[in-house]
Amino acid sequence: MVLSDVLKELKGSNLSFRDELYSEILYKTLHNLKQLDDYVDVCSPLGHLQSGNNIKKICARVLKYLETVYKETYKQGHAYDVCLLLNYWVYSRLFSILPHKDENYINQVYGQLQPIWTGFLEDKHYQNLCEPINEMVSHKDWRERKELYEYCVNYSAIKRIVDILEYRCDEFHVYVENKARLYEHFERLCPNPDTNKCPEFYKDCIKYNPKNVLPDLKCHTKIKQERAAAQSSALQLTNGLLGSEPNSEEGDGRMMPSDPPNLSGKSQAVENVGNILLGVVATTMTSGALYRFTPLGGMIRNGLGWNTNNMRNFNGSDIRLYDYASEPFNPYPGEEHNIGYHPA
Repeated sequence: MVLSDVLKELKGSNLSFRDELYSEILYKTLHNLKQLDDYVDVCSPLGHLQSGNNIKKICARVLKYLETVYKETYKQGHAYDVCLLLNYWVYSRLFSILPHKDENYINQVYGQLQPIWTGFLEDKHYQNLCEPINEMVSHKDWRERKELYEYCVNYSAIKRIVDILEYRCDEFHVYVENKARLYEHFERLCPNPDTNKCPEFYKDCIKYNPKNVLPDLKCHTKIKQERAAAQSSALQLTNGLLGSEPNSEEGDGRMMPSDPPNLSGKSQAVENVGNILLGVVATTMTSGALYRFTPLGGMIRNGLGWNTNNMRNFNGSDIRLYDYASEPFNPYPGEEHNIGYHPA
């Protein structure tokens, strides 16, 4: 297995329980809405914009969802803020279909969509229904906010399932671990009464901090033991190979005329070490994910001289582990897309 194979598997990985996440259920509902023509007409003022047809579809999906789904359910009470997720969905979709535009332009587009949204609610006399969140454009870390809120919304439901279906625990463990970076980010900013710095919902998410909830997972001890064993095996193999290299039958490391050219610039020993470590990586993957919190991960990333700038997913996030970007569900890859995957 070579590095490209590892990265390919990481990028192609997916949550087996993705369809059970509350946030994904919302996004899937939005994308499955049909008969949008009347709502597209309401959104027609957006047609002159770049990717105007796609922007009108986003607008139409929001309006139809508000009128046909949200209006009937929001008074029943939810354990989470559906309106906040809806606003994050809209904002992230705009970034997705306008990948080559700067943030100021996208904020202008979002600003042009808002009066159509609020005007629709007023015309229909939908009082106190979900309105666009103006402040979102001032949150430079909106992606982190979106992902954190999705995680908080999804945690309890999936935890209940994992407690019953223990075979899903390893994957859930990895999913939770990868959210530690979000808490590290917001711990530097919170608590703070300024919601432009610390999101209001953060106080409700503190209890799901990975460092607090991981020890409660039934598979936590097993995973720690497996990682320790894998790390120990890798170190022993590495030390053994490097120690025996000068006396091996392959010679003293000098190039012979009959040898194929070494285009990598690395010695055969380092190349072999890389193959060994990649083999260990393959055996310590859980549902296609590298563990980011082990010394083995750091050893693979840094010890072999890999350029970590290449180990990033389409969102610009580190893919040392799953980067569950919490993207809006999109079963129609040809719709509302100009690039391969969402940046939000």
